Amino acid sequence: MLDKPPGWPLLTAFTLAGLVALWWASAPYMYVEFALWAYCSGVILGLIWTVRAVAALIRDADAIRDRKLRWFMPWIIVCGVVVAVSIDAPFRVRFALSESALIAHAQTVAQSGDASGECRKVGLYPTCWSEAIPGGGAWFTVDDPGIRTSAGFIWSPAGQMPEGVVERFYPITGPWYAYSGWDKW
Repeated sequence: MLDKPPGWPLLTAFTLAGLVALWWASAPYMYVEFALWAYCSGVILGLIWTVRAVAALIRDADAIRDRKLRWFMPWIIVCGVVVAVSIDAPFRVRFALSESALIAHAQTVAQSGDASGECRKVGLYPTCWSEAIPGGGAWFTVDDPGIRTSAGFIWSPAGQMPEGVVERFYPITGPWYAYSGWDKW
């Protein structure tokens, strides 16, 4: 069994690990959990693949040559995830699909002039904190499942940032900025 090419269970494990990594890479800021997930799942799956490949080479080297695609499919998946994360494709796609809902939410928050701790789904992003900022803008957190963080979006047509809570921010497009604040850990 160990000397056979990767089957559906191993290919499914590589695919699921890649999909989780792509989902976390679609957040406004990279979570620490993303790096931990990528490292741990990469090491475990890489070791499983290596043990199987070495066992196959010892038993029958022709088995790898005859089924190259199946042997290297896990690494094709890994390379696809690495390229997608490198060019920031997960974030760009998720943001583009959510932009109209994010604009509507930001305008509503900016017009209300208040802060809200209400959790809601805005496009593909779950948010649990929204607040108006001076100059007619808004900022809100993104709270992906299993991760509670102080990262999110700032919508600021006037270019004014909230004071004291935002440690790092970078422009996305137009009046949109991604921010990261203090996580208290």
